[in-house]
Amino acid sequence: MAFALVALLTVTGLVPGQSALPAPVQAIIDRSHATRANYSVVLRTQVIRSGVATIENAAEYQFGPMHRVEVALTRVLANCDTGENILYDVTNARLVMRPEIGGGACGIAVAADKVLAARMLPPVKGSFGKADVIELVGEKFVRRYTVTPDGIIVRNDWTPRDPSVAFSLKTLSTKLARGKPDRRLFKTASLAKPAPPLP
Repeated sequence: MAFALVALLTVTGLVPGQSALPAPVQAIIDRSHATRANYSVVLRTQVIRSGVATIENAAEYQFGPMHRVEVALTRVLANCDTGENILYDVTNARLVMRPEIGGGACGIAVAADKVLAARMLPPVKGSFGKADVIELVGEKFVRRYTVTPDGIIVRNDWTPRDPSVAFSLKTLSTKLARGKPDRRLFKTASLAKPAPPLP
């Protein structure tokens, strides 16, 4: 998903040419890309980069086709219908065009790692309601995504398969608010500031 994809862009690139996945798994992935639900979701995550662990909030906001992602050092605004996107580099306080993340900002970013095997896991329940879980075993990571019936990704875990991979992510908690976020969050100028916290 966008949370980890945006955080991971500084560690590795995207992998093209993915082979077909099992139909039930692909249906969950497609659901995450097709959703036009209005929502705000904040994940409290443990991120490990090069052996250093931090606790970070990662947030996504969606208003129809417009999608905003926030992680510690990056904010992204994307149009999920057109694939257009713009990235804000928090460290350097500048806007950057990154066309390779256009599709990955909306839904599960399958191409972040070449998938070697995929399967459905048992569904789960939480404050977000009931949700489906898929597992993608790739060359570098084992990724698990938890997706609600209306296509919202509410959990996102990346576990490296090789000690040489210097990134991992684990969701610790989820706060989800369904409904329309503030329209002002989807203006390019708003990327200079973080979105206000959810109540």
